[in-house]
Amino acid sequence: MENNRTEAGAPAEAQSVAAKQAARRKKEPGRGFMVKYVYPLVYWTLWLVMRFYHWPSFQGREHLPEGPCVICANHSGFADPIWVFMLMGTRLPPWTMARKSLFEKPVFGPFLASFRAFPVDRDNVDLAAIKKSLSVLKDGDKLLIFPEGTRVKGKKKSEPKSGAVLLAQRAGVPLVPVYVTHNRKPFQPIKAVMGEPYTPAYTSRRPDTAELERHTEALMQKIYKLGEKTP
Repeated sequence: MENNRTEAGAPAEAQSVAAKQAARRKKEPGRGFMVKYVYPLVYWTLWLVMRFYHWPSFQGREHLPEGPCVICANHSGFADPIWVFMLMGTRLPPWTMARKSLFEKPVFGPFLASFRAFPVDRDNVDLAAIKKSLSVLKDGDKLLIFPEGTRVKGKKKSEPKSGAVLLAQRAGVPLVPVYVTHNRKPFQPIKAVMGEPYTPAYTSRRPDTAELERHTEALMQKIYKLGEKTP
């Protein structure tokens, strides 16, 4: 009888844990009122304002997968995430990895967090950011990462990090390359182009650093190749 009660109670206990986890996720920044109701207003306001600042063209939106994926874009301007959001055209923004220092500002930090941005320490192995990223992908959401880590302007050489490729491999989701006009100037036409999602072929379930770096370089080549397409 005691064994039966234990076996019968196990599913109920598991359901209780799952319910607690779901309740905790609902309270996380990026899942509440701001992202559900305020984000659409901010989105359309920025859409109207920024179309006067630039004359954007968007290509490849049909390539966006329905399920989880890691969206990877080049990075040369502060507004790059906004252009990617507009290219996607989704009801909710993707979760976005952003540098830790942005969240240290009293008002701006919580504002970013409410719109699904979360901090990453680029100078160290940030286990919290990795855990958050994998959790987001496991929940079926999309993740936006700028592999270059910082804005690359002029003829500055890009030094991409392999974190985006590693996260996609660990989560078993595709990479989606995105190009946003590099070195843009005010009041000039720009474009945002989304390429087809793809999954690199790995030699093992635990690829080494060299293999991850090769795939990261290939990813960046795909991204900048998109920029060669005509508007």
